[in-house]
Amino acid sequence: MFARLFYENPIEDEINRLTDEGVPNHELEIASALNFADRVRSKEFSAKDVARVLSKRLEHHNPVVQMLTLSLADICIKNGGSLIQLEISKREFIDQIVGLLESKTGRYYELTQLVLKLIQEWAHLFKNNTEMGYPCGVYERLKRSGYSFPKLDVVSSGAMIETASPPEWEDSPVCQRCRTQFTFTNRKHHCRHCGKCFCNDCSSNTTAIPKFGLYDPVRVCHGCYLRLKKIVSEPDNASLSIGQSGFGTQSGAYRSNSVSASRPAATVPDVSAEDEDLKRAIELSIQ
Repeated sequence: MFARLFYENPIEDEINRLTDEGVPNHELEIASALNFADRVRSKEFSAKDVARVLSKRLEHHNPVVQMLTLSLADICIKNGGSLIQLEISKREFIDQIVGLLESKTGRYYELTQLVLKLIQEWAHLFKNNTEMGYPCGVYERLKRSGYSFPKLDVVSSGAMIETASPPEWEDSPVCQRCRTQFTFTNRKHHCRHCGKCFCNDCSSNTTAIPKFGLYDPVRVCHGCYLRLKKIVSEPDNASLSIGQSGFGTQSGAYRSNSVSASRPAATVPDVSAEDEDLKRAIELSIQ
């Protein structure tokens, strides 16, 4: 007990908890996994240390633990930022994953299918990135060796490939919409679509973001919620600044350049009362 107090590793503890063989239904808890990826993205957890612990966890003899670890690695790649992408796409990590196909647990059909699925998705994700291109070569080699890959979801994978990963998070001492200062009780929250930070009131909506590989509802700010629901149109490069609108513009990689800032907000029929309230709030904020 005394030694544990001095040698406790929060990264290892959290990964072991998320990938424990006793988790309900042997399924990764998405909300907790996304929170873990958030801590990697914010650099609270070192990407190198996370990759090292994930690699160690893949050595477990139980295929369920290995599958949970692979799923957590996938969420980190899609939501944890470029540093963890760089670590997981390295030769050592990818070769270890491929090695599972020839291991004793590799005879476990679901594990084999998950390995092939992730190698295929990551190869497509990094196909235009020379620094992270090792999975591409492995994918081609496995195809030549006769491995049969699962059918790639063209729609979701295409969106994931186009955007690569969510935007890097910004930091601010105040909410970037209502300008309320963050305190111990008024916590900051990051919108998973634009990366800016908001108070709870200004980021209380949740929705899926398929283009980032997020198919379960996640926290978004009011502005992004309206745009993702297509209640208002996307802003262009001439959009208002944070100080004017209460929520900043997005980077060009996630913005449609075909929409003019002067163009009236698009509307959709039969929107809910909540959506109508949000729409009115946005319209008032940009006047």
